[in-house]
Amino acid sequence: MQPQVEFLLARPGLDPDLRVIVCAQAAACCGDWPRFERVLAAARDRGCCRDSVAEGLLQGVLFYGFPRSITAFEALNSAWPSEHPPQGGTLPEADQPAAGRALFDAIYGKNAVAVADMLARGHGELRAFVLDVAYGRILTRPALPPRTREIVATAVLAAMQQTPQMVAHGRGALHFGATANELREALYTCLAPDVASVDACVAKITRAVRPER
Repeated sequence: MQPQVEFLLARPGLDPDLRVIVCAQAAACCGDWPRFERVLAAARDRGCCRDSVAEGLLQGVLFYGFPRSITAFEALNSAWPSEHPPQGGTLPEADQPAAGRALFDAIYGKNAVAVADMLARGHGELRAFVLDVAYGRILTRPALPPRTREIVATAVLAAMQQTPQMVAHGRGALHFGATANELREALYTCLAPDVASVDACVAKITRAVRPER
């Protein structure tokens, strides 16, 4: 049985607003809407930043798709309405390609060219979509720093059992200054009470990083 939302949000070791984003993403990616609504209610009661939650949900489109993201935004607007929903916030269009490629290279490091080539082999449009839209338009948005985005991505991908991508974004989180304990707490937020899976994810990320240092 998953821990209560209030228990997770009260845990130390992770910024409260970041924990809320992770907790909301974990519920949304699994389509657990009753839990998602409990996260929103608890976050609102604690005075957390609604715009940060909304920005996390926008990023979630890249991981669990439009249908669940749209449902998540509907739930957010119902449970936690805002007189002025966030708008805009992307980099200028001319700056997006270079910024997206720089972020992609920073996350994948020496594997960046190989990953880009793999995407191109999958489909002619896939590489362009990932670099131009996922990285250039969404992940470079300054509303959340890269460190926060990578922690969130690592946790959500672990919840979805997307291990290769989870490891890659775990490396990215560490590259941007996240601590191992912050990653563990984010993973725990998504995977609790399965501590063995949390430990296994941390070990996989650690093994992937060690040869690069």
